[in-house]
Amino acid sequence: MTIFGSIRKAATGAGRFISSTGKGALRKVGETAKSIRKFAGQVNEATGGAAGAAWSASKSMPVIGAITTNIERGLGMAEKASGLGLKAIDIGERAAKIKGVGDAKGVYGEAKGLYKQLKRG
Repeated sequence: MTIFGSIRKAATGAGRFISSTGKGALRKVGETAKSIRKFAGQVNEATGGAAGAAWSASKSMPVIGAITTNIERGLGMAEKASGLGLKAIDIGERAAKIKGVGDAKGVYGEAKGLYKQLKRG
């Protein structure tokens, strides 16, 4: 094996490790944000809507309102970013396996679409 072959093998192994670790972390972030929202919905349902009303009312209070609004924004951003990150990893994995111009065109199109999605958000 040449020196370039061993470098490529090491880089491929490192890329797979980073990809699998990154995917796991991004999935966990997204799942946790969804779980928190689901739990909040269950609490609201169990209290007959009182928890949701209190949450909404808290937004009108100066300091607490900023906190509750930022919590909602943070959960939304975590869900969105984890989904976009997973898409980016998948595109990167496909890009690493490109064999021809047709494959490259498809990957480029997906990457361009993801970029536009990020730019809008």
